[in-house]
Amino acid sequence: MDALMPPAPPDPLLLSLTGLLIVFVVLGLIVLAVSGMRRLDERWQALEREKEQQALERPPGIDSITLVLIGAAVATLVEGRFRIRSVRRLMRTGAPSSMWSQHGRAALQGSHVVSRKRSER
Repeated sequence: MDALMPPAPPDPLLLSLTGLLIVFVVLGLIVLAVSGMRRLDERWQALEREKEQQALERPPGIDSITLVLIGAAVATLVEGRFRIRSVRRLMRTGAPSSMWSQHGRAALQGSHVVSRKRSER
C-alpha cells in the first residue's frame, strides 16, 4: 500500500526558506552585475574626459583633405580662384549653441561682400 500512496508534501517552512534563498542569491548576482557595469562606465567616462582634455591642450590643426574640401566648397560658391589665408573653428565641438548666437553669426557672415571676378565674354 505504501507504493500507491503519493509522496508527502514538502515542509512549507523549508520550501519558503529555499525560495527566499534563491531570490536573494539572484538579487545578489544582479547587484554584482550592475555595480560592475557602473565601474566600467565610470572608467570609460574618465578616459573620455582625459582624451577630451588632451584634445583641448593640443594646438588646433586641420588636415589637408579637410582643407581641400573647404577650398572646393568655397570655389563652387565664389566661382573662381582664391587663396585660403586661414581656417578656424567658430565653436568648440559639443559646445551648446543658442539661436541668438547662430543668428548673429549668420548676420555677420552674410554682411561680408565677396567680390566675384567677371568672366570675359
